[in-house]
Parts: sequence; structure tokens; C-alpha cells
Amino acid sequence: MTDTMTRPKITVVGSANVDLTFRTPRLPVPGETFAGHSLHQGMGGKGANQAVVAARLGAEVAFVARVGNDGFATQAIDAYQTDGINTSFVQHSKDQPTGTAAILVDDDAENCIIVVAGANAELNADDVRSAKDVIAFSDVVICQLETPVEAALEAFKLARAANVLTMLTPAPAELVSDELLSLCDVCVPNKTEIAAITGCSVETQADCAAAAEQLRQRGVRQVALTMGGEGVLVLDRSGMSLIPASPVKAVDTTGAGDAFTGALAVSLAEGMSLADAATRAGIVAAISVTRVGTQTSFPSLDEINRWKQAENTA
Repeated sequence: MTDTMTRPKITVVGSANVDLTFRTPRLPVPGETFAGHSLHQGMGGKGANQAVVAARLGAEVAFVARVGNDGFATQAIDAYQTDGINTSFVQHSKDQPTGTAAILVDDDAENCIIVVAGANAELNADDVRSAKDVIAFSDVVICQLETPVEAALEAFKLARAANVLTMLTPAPAELVSDELLSLCDVCVPNKTEIAAITGCSVETQADCAAAAEQLRQRGVRQVALTMGGEGVLVLDRSGMSLIPASPVKAVDTTGAGDAFTGALAVSLAEGMSLADAATRAGIVAAISVTRVGTQTSFPSLDEINRWKQAENTA
């Protein structure tokens, strides 16, 4: 565990994308063409997003990923390095382009996303094993499922063998197996994902609590269920509690879940309880939705501290 004089060490195994974000008055229907407000190019992918958040919160971050041999790859790696992320384990695909996401965001901050995996689809267990030593000395290893499941399984096996905390964003949910859940210390689903994994209704808070408990019965040690404006339902050995969301005017919710997960990992690495870590991570996510873009919306540690001071004096 990280002491107070050491930066938290986070290894992220996952996807790296270029995000093309289109702002539109509303989301289109099939066959419709209409004018959008603007186009923004940025960096994304659940893995990269979580790595960037963790780095901006002061963690020492290593990223295990694959990109193409194209201009997008150069832009992505330059951006990661600007945030101080260790890119030694980012491999280049010879045949596939860098993953790309087309994101539509309407005036109500709702979004829909189309992702072309590209090089992400080639991330494999050997790539993960190349980072074995870094994983062993991490405080937390984070995985998602926008890359092949074998990469996540290998990362969690290596982490578990080294007694390193494992954290999973279970998206896409249909790829989540009991084997993976059994290696997961902290699962961070949203309502759609937990419903798909468990088959439970998520209409009420009691439904959500039952779904979270089912995850624990299937091997997950702790659950942080993100529920948008309703807050976060956390379940650990001390029981279950609801962490309310910070009230904000959302302009773009893209990447908010990744902002939460990256911040949660850093906070747990610093020794916080799950409830306290979720409270802090909720602030990070709240700040992110007040801005346009994905990684460009993620705050620094100084911004979070100023936000907390403003809340305390309000």
C-alpha cells in the first residue's frame, strides 16, 4: 500500500482511441441528416481516459495498450507523455489503425458513441506480460473490456499473484465472465452494465442493491455502482451506502464514468475507504461533465482541491 510520502502507482491495461466529438441539437434518427454545432478532436478510450485521470491526480501511471502506425498514434502518445504517463508498454500495430470513436452529444448532454476498435483488438496476454514487473509494484491495476478479455484476465492474474488491488470497468458487459469477476477486487459498473451482467432490474435503489450483492456473491469483493445524478451505491465489507452526486449543470457526460474510475483508483491507492474514495471520485466526475470533451474535461488535483474548498465554504 502507498504511504503518504509515495505517489500512488497505477497500471492501466486497456483501450486507446482518438475521439471525434460532434455537438448536435439532438441525436439523429435513422436516415436523417442535419447540421451540427461543432466538431472536437481529442484523445479517448476507456483505458487512456482512466490513465489520464489518475496521472492528473498525482499518480505514477503506466499504460499497457496498442495503437496504430498512424498520425493519431503519434498524437495520442504525445498527449499521454505530456500528462506524465509511462508509455513504454504502448505497442504499435502494423496493420490496424489507432482506435477511433465518433461521439454525438446533444444539447441535453446526452450522447451516443460508435467505436472502431482498430489496434485495440490486438492487445494480448503477451503485451500484458511485458509489463509484469510494473504490475507487481503497482497499488492498483485497472482494466476494461474495449480490448480482448485475455488481456484483462492476464493483468488480473498477475496482479492477484502480487497482491495488487484489481479494478474493473465491466464494459462491454456481455464480455464479463465469472472467471474475471472472481479476480476483481473492485467492480465499477453503471446501471446498464450491472443489469446486463446480473439480469437484475435496476428500477429502484433496492433493485440496484440486490444487483450489487449478486456481483459480490459471484466473487467481486467491492462494488461501486455509478448511477448518474442519483449518486454512487457502494458495497464493501462494512455494508452498503449511497454517496450522493454533486449537483452540477452537465454539458457533456462523455468520459464521466472513466473520470470516476481513475479517481477512485487513486483514492483507494492512497488508503481511503471505498465510501470516501467514491465521494472524491464523484467530485472529479462532476467537474468533468461541466466541460466539453473527454480527456480535455478531466481536472487536475489543484482544481479538485479548489472545488472542495468552495463546497465547504458554500
